[in-house]
Amino acid sequence: MPDHSPGGVLAIDIGGSKILAAIAQVEGSRCRFGQVASRKLPPGADPAFLLSAIEQAVTELETDDFQRIGVTIPGLADPKSGIWVYAPFSGIANFPIVRELANRFGDRLIAIDNDVNACAWAEKRFGAARDVDDFLWITVSNGIGGGLVLGGKLYRGVSGCAAEIGHFNVVERGGFPCGCGRYGCLEAEAAGPGIAKRYEILSRGICEINEDALSLCTPRFSAQKICELARTGDEPARQVVEITGDRLGKAVTYAVNLLNLPAVFFGGGVM
Repeated sequence: MPDHSPGGVLAIDIGGSKILAAIAQVEGSRCRFGQVASRKLPPGADPAFLLSAIEQAVTELETDDFQRIGVTIPGLADPKSGIWVYAPFSGIANFPIVRELANRFGDRLIAIDNDVNACAWAEKRFGAARDVDDFLWITVSNGIGGGLVLGGKLYRGVSGCAAEIGHFNVVERGGFPCGCGRYGCLEAEAAGPGIAKRYEILSRGICEINEDALSLCTPRFSAQKICELARTGDEPARQVVEITGDRLGKAVTYAVNLLNLPAVFFGGGVM
């Protein structure tokens, strides 16, 4: 989007468990955010609930001084058609979110994209990658996703699914089950839920990861708490951090060896 339009940009971030909304002011190579409004999303929230939560969050901002709206989608998005193609976490599929937002917010320029692609491009536009034309962005949160910039442009791949490193296999045999149906994917091994499950297994002295072990372990702590425990010398937590780093390192190695990248950037709540 061009930077010379009047007013700010209404930025809407749709996550797995919440929606964030804020007005962004873009000034050259800088982007500033004002008040941030948040609304929680229950598991399996449908499009109607989602749109209502967006409207509530935007109302809380108490301003209509924006001519553009940017929306980040947790899952596959088609920026050209304005369709939210699919979100594994919620099951939302083929949702014309741009059309629905236009019905609510009127004649404004509206753009959507996958959230991790948006993170990668934001790092290029405003962050540490401003002088880097080839890099991989990795988000580690409730899931793991990647965004790829090559030759100074966002690379999407033939069907918009480029850089989905969350499904690189990083375990030789076995590993945690992944939502995609396989075992040992990076997302299952190193995202927040995997970190929490691994701590429960190791803190009980269980060495072998199998269905029985997983069924016994209801996570008690978040990834943040487990990292805090590791800093205090908690041995199972220290092991979890070491294993998680090993899994992430393998995935980075695969990407760097394939693409000869000079830089990799990490973000997301777990990082």
